Amino acid sequence: MFSARQTIVVVDDDLDTGIALTRALAVFGYHVELFLSAAECLNAVVTGVTSCFVIDIHLGKECGMELSKQLTALGIKSPVIHMSGGVSDAVRQEALAGCAVFLDKPFAVLELVRVIERVTGRASH
Repeated sequence: MFSARQTIVVVDDDLDTGIALTRALAVFGYHVELFLSAAECLNAVVTGVTSCFVIDIHLGKECGMELSKQLTALGIKSPVIHMSGGVSDAVRQEALAGCAVFLDKPFAVLELVRVIERVTGRASH
């Protein structure tokens, strides 16, 4: 497990997915903050230190790619992992322009953990 707990911010408008990711990442020693919208995330994220963001690109009427741009504009340099299911290659390429990694849903939790470890430069063992 981690010697210092990393905070991972998950932004997904699907509550069930968000809770599942939060619980699964907690098993690996992460502290997870879950937000159901880009607005919730932006209102809270400026007050804390975030190791990594895991952002769905489809957030209801909001866009996760736009959230990534807003985080960058705020000077937040933490890596972003975008996730989504059933997107076109064009959307995937657009998402990759603003993030470290793009994951297709569904994905295995271990795959997400490996990606988080890689983009944050920390290992869990």
